Amino acid sequence: MKLSKKQKQYLEVGVVLLIALFSIVFWNSIIIYPIKFFVVLSHEISHGVMAILTGGKIVSLDIQANLGGECVSNGGIKILIASAGYLGSLTIGSLLFISGYIRKLSLWVCSILSVLIILFLANFMSSSLQMVFALFIAALLFISPRFFNPSFNSYLLKTLGLISSLYVLIDIKEDLLTLTYRESDAQLIADATGIDAVVWGGLWFLISIVAVFYLFKFSFIKGFKK
Repeated sequence: MKLSKKQKQYLEVGVVLLIALFSIVFWNSIIIYPIKFFVVLSHEISHGVMAILTGGKIVSLDIQANLGGECVSNGGIKILIASAGYLGSLTIGSLLFISGYIRKLSLWVCSILSVLIILFLANFMSSSLQMVFALFIAALLFISPRFFNPSFNSYLLKTLGLISSLYVLIDIKEDLLTLTYRESDAQLIADATGIDAVVWGGLWFLISIVAVFYLFKFSFIKGFKK
């Protein structure tokens, strides 16, 4: 049965929605672990890139087995560095998702991310486990748009991109629902500005909601393609 353009659009949004629901349901399972590692890695790399861009220096980058991440830096503009984690994950996720529909863009985005990961791996990581995971992700991103089946590459990038974008929505609940002091990005900015961490968490949450909405809208406009 041949589908109309409108049916293809609804089918594509349905597939993307299933990816989102699957990731949320299995968020704490081993199935999503490699993707979550990538999300945390992109989060910490975003902190590091902003530190460098604002005149600071990166001391170390560490991702623990429980996926707790930390990028230690000296100097730079602290508010921008702290904000870059969630917003960086959101930007990277959005670019990857959009790249799932545009092959030429996927070549650029995946190549740049691969190089960034390799640079951070070589200069700031010390744990063997995180280095192996990071190397695998860098290789996967570099190879996928060049050698994998176009459909597989498309949905791999959409999955990585969508889960990266949803990361803020899922993780920020700790800032919105936890009333006790915690060493989060939002709390670091709160300490520097005097504005409550919940406000910053809420702002990032709203930005993420808008971004995810437009990703779904973009998906609908592009429609389902073989």
